[in-house]
Amino acid sequence: MGQELSRRNFIGGALLAGMGLASAGVLTACSGNSGEAKGEGADTSGITWDKEADVVVLGSGAGGMWGAIVAQENGLTPIVLEKQPEATAGGDLRVSGGYLLPVSTDPELMVGSASFGQASEEWADAVDELGIEAIDWVIDHGCKWANGVEYMQVEGAGVAIYECLRDNMVDAGIEVLYETPAVKLITNAEGEVIGVAGESAGQVINVKAKKGVLVATGSYTMNKELMSNFHIPGIEYYPTGSPYLTGDGLIMAGNLGAKMSRLAMGVEYNGFCSKAASEEIGLAVCSAIAPGAIIVNQDGNRFMNEQVSIQHSKSTMPFFKFQGTMMECRNDECGYVNNKMFEIFDQATFDSFNLGNTALSMTWANIFEGVDNGYVWSEDNQAELDAGFIVKADTLDALAGEIGVDAANLKASVESYNAACASGEDAFGRPADTMVAIGAGPYYAMELAVATLYSMGGLTTNDQGQTINWSNEPIPRLYSAGNVGMVGPYLEPTAINGAWGQAALAIDHIATLDDWDAAKSE
Repeated sequence: MGQELSRRNFIGGALLAGMGLASAGVLTACSGNSGEAKGEGADTSGITWDKEADVVVLGSGAGGMWGAIVAQENGLTPIVLEKQPEATAGGDLRVSGGYLLPVSTDPELMVGSASFGQASEEWADAVDELGIEAIDWVIDHGCKWANGVEYMQVEGAGVAIYECLRDNMVDAGIEVLYETPAVKLITNAEGEVIGVAGESAGQVINVKAKKGVLVATGSYTMNKELMSNFHIPGIEYYPTGSPYLTGDGLIMAGNLGAKMSRLAMGVEYNGFCSKAASEEIGLAVCSAIAPGAIIVNQDGNRFMNEQVSIQHSKSTMPFFKFQGTMMECRNDECGYVNNKMFEIFDQATFDSFNLGNTALSMTWANIFEGVDNGYVWSEDNQAELDAGFIVKADTLDALAGEIGVDAANLKASVESYNAACASGEDAFGRPADTMVAIGAGPYYAMELAVATLYSMGGLTTNDQGQTINWSNEPIPRLYSAGNVGMVGPYLEPTAINGAWGQAALAIDHIATLDDWDAAKSE
């Protein structure tokens, strides 16, 4: 980038000069910390390095690709290890809406209420500025604004952004090893992360990182154990993003003592999905709630405004409602009140409304219909009825028996909803213009589940992008950016340009380091 990155370098320099306590760790970044790598660090003189680069980047999503581009344009040699095949690489970026929104917000609001006081003003400003610079770069290198509106949405959404970054990486000669997941961070006796062990074609390869490793492996939404441990247990989630996002980088860094933070609210919800269809393919097959439909729980009771958006919601949502106490944990009545959810509708709705993801485009199932984990809903819902994703019965009593709910409650829910349609006033606050009465049978039910967009918590970094341990000290030569940690998941900019800003900060600091084996080679 040369002159293009002069402002970025200035920001990075200012951060290094004025970060106070967070920057104090920089001075010790290469001074030891061997205790954090106990059991991992060892004599590395006998390692055979199959490849080497100044910076080894893990993941070719938003943070990883931008980190590699910034590294090369600042005189460093990067190499990228990507778990996915080339045809479907890109992580959550590939299935994003392509929104590039700079902050342009009062710094006090950004650092205060938006991040719960966890972010420094200098860091927030730097990530914002670097994110804007990255936005301008992709526009200058092939992306276009949708409808000509700047700093909003890119034409072609995340697919277009991914292809822009990928094509420019190819043109620049940046090496990407596809279908080569990282399996272990290699450390030396001093606790420095000096390389990565990856797996390619069934063989382990060692890739030397002369200056540092940037972990940008994305979300962990496909790791059911992590989702249960970090978020609300007992709730089945189905991600709309890549099936390869299993938290590999987070786990590898965790094995070196990396500090985990910002996890409790670090998952973003999308909406509802067909549970049976999603279970079939392993990813969310999103569903739309019809105007002539209601949602009932396992008891047959309606419990929410079906038309309210839960996308990006951080509030307590109806399907998380829990009853019982610790003393009642073995009681059958203790648990989630709305543990099961069914969308209920009539023949008219089945005939006139597409109940699946046909109208959606930014989910893995839609984009990659022709590969594993891809699925696009039929236009007339018939294929899903035939597959058993939708259940049909002639009467509400019979439908209740098919799905295992109380028939009297189900009929009462339909009757009270129809009365609300007639009066225009709904007990759950559903707007009158979104309500269509449920009419004559046959009747249908589709079990629903919660779809997620991505996770954003995990690895904790300081203001220079260094991954820190539980003593708040940097793990030498280990950096992270993007959804694998997202320094401030409550702080905008999150998402794409937030990942870009963090990656640029990390590369700035990596560039200040000497090669770890420089002294040995002299």
